[in-house]
Amino acid sequence: MALHEHSRHTPTLSGSVDLLRVIGNFADTVGCATDLPHLAQSLLKTLAEQLRLPEAALWIQEPGGQYRLLASQGQDTPSRLPLSLPDDHALSAWLADEAHSLRYEQNSSSPAGLAMAALHAALCLPLRNATHILGFCTLGPISTEPRPDEETLVLAETLVCIACNTLDQLLAQDHLRRSSTLMRRTDRLRSLEILAGGFAHEIRNPLTSIKTFIQLAPQRQHDPVFIREFSQIAIQDVHRIEQLLHEILDYASYMTPQPGEVDLNELVVSCLGSVSSPASHRGIRLQTTLAPELPLLSLDRQQIKQVLLNLLLNALDAMPNGHGLIQVRTRVLPPVGRTTWVQLQVEDDGCGISPDHLDHIFDPFFTTKHTNSASDGSGLGLTTAHQIVHEHGGALLVESRVGAGSTFSVNLPIPDVRTTVSAVRE
Repeated sequence: MALHEHSRHTPTLSGSVDLLRVIGNFADTVGCATDLPHLAQSLLKTLAEQLRLPEAALWIQEPGGQYRLLASQGQDTPSRLPLSLPDDHALSAWLADEAHSLRYEQNSSSPAGLAMAALHAALCLPLRNATHILGFCTLGPISTEPRPDEETLVLAETLVCIACNTLDQLLAQDHLRRSSTLMRRTDRLRSLEILAGGFAHEIRNPLTSIKTFIQLAPQRQHDPVFIREFSQIAIQDVHRIEQLLHEILDYASYMTPQPGEVDLNELVVSCLGSVSSPASHRGIRLQTTLAPELPLLSLDRQQIKQVLLNLLLNALDAMPNGHGLIQVRTRVLPPVGRTTWVQLQVEDDGCGISPDHLDHIFDPFFTTKHTNSASDGSGLGLTTAHQIVHEHGGALLVESRVGAGSTFSVNLPIPDVRTTVSAVRE
């Protein structure tokens, strides 16, 4: 069988000096890693070079037991790798019993062998600390010949062992950060649920007073100071309080979804019709990529429409100078365990969100609209959207870079009994 084309360009190790140099350089690189993606890419790059297996992937074990794809390289079609593997995956069972690497053998009918074939992996290296599995690396392609010799394999296992110490620390930090963020958000949501009803009642009286004041304005029409300075401020306060009151009441009520069969593509088209006029006026283009044969979902149509409209309006506000692009996409994600998901994405090329703000955008009353757009915001829009998606058994995720734009992803589960619909014609 012919050598893989990338393997011809990788120099072989010559003696113990080269081995020590590779190990030393890798230890220095890993020691400088401050986050999981940096560590993952360094490990995969070094393993791929030394093993002459250019297709590499790193899977880490999540607190719930399943394995998440953290990083990959070399695949012609990265989408062929699932985003996660269930906790009862065949490689997971093998890792629980074995401490050494696993090579793929042709015609293997074992569960682990079949699992490696599905992942196009010629080699699987476990990642362990002193007490439990952290994850594993897969390397391929299967067709690579010749296979790594024992010396190179021992080197790879040594590199993985070095990486595990840093990986363990970074995973612990990541889990702590996630737990802290979730606890903080949960505490704020509980407090808001208690306070929102009382706060709404407190603002009703001043709202009535302001409205009465505005209604009496015609009688003071000859008072230029009153008309010029106070009437405009008062009516703005009316709209502001009414909007805040409506949002707080909606949020505090924790409405239970009333699900029905919903064509997500049709809902997207409907929402785009609502924002097409302001988008066109500001020179912002709307573009859709809707997956054909999308399954019908069990959703509360009005609530999911509220989520999508919120994301679209936020995308418009992220481009205060206009002349940008908003892309809306739907697609079916690879299965995760026993669940298949539909993903709705809203992507803009606006101002982006700073890293300091990303952990807070779903917190109640947190808003940056006063700094990046002409609109005011109560800070409840994304919080409410996050709550609605959670109530539907889904997840609302965000990726953003300052100056490059943001992508909000709504992942929703597909019911067990599927009915599919064609993509709405644009």
